[in-house]
Amino acid sequence: MSRRIPVLAGRERPANLAVLLRETFVAINDLVIARLAERGHGDVRPAHAAVFQYLDDTGTTVSVLAERAHMTKQAMAELVRHLEEHGYLVRVPDPSDKRAKLVLPTDRGRDVIAVAQALAPELEGLVTEILGADRVLALRADLVTIRHAITAYPTTGRDGPPSRGGGASAT
Repeated sequence: MSRRIPVLAGRERPANLAVLLRETFVAINDLVIARLAERGHGDVRPAHAAVFQYLDDTGTTVSVLAERAHMTKQAMAELVRHLEEHGYLVRVPDPSDKRAKLVLPTDRGRDVIAVAQALAPELEGLVTEILGADRVLALRADLVTIRHAITAYPTTGRDGPPSRGGGASAT
């Protein structure tokens, strides 16, 4: 089995904040994938979260899915193709654009979404058991604050967002 954190000079690389956030997501997503497999959805892989997470119930083009997931259209098209071959998605003509096709969940795909959505409170409960309710509320608020601050900041022409000074709360 592959090591999750790469080795550098004989030791695991230090985990910066971005790596810790990503690895936490991977651990939670692995729990979702295991639950989906228990419910008969063993063909759904971790990478498919990028499709289901960004899929509108009225349909979404592969281009929009790729843009939302920050991946190439080719990579998204491959994920969609796999899910389509396994009965989770269908592609239908886009009534507003004759050149485009909309990706829609089938009943099987909607079941995947429902299982994942139903699991969310259980996962949040697990995190609450680990951290405590106050820390989870603070974590949630901090993540929202970070996301808003970073997404509001221009991505070109500057070195990065200004420091607020004061840093993170110790609680």
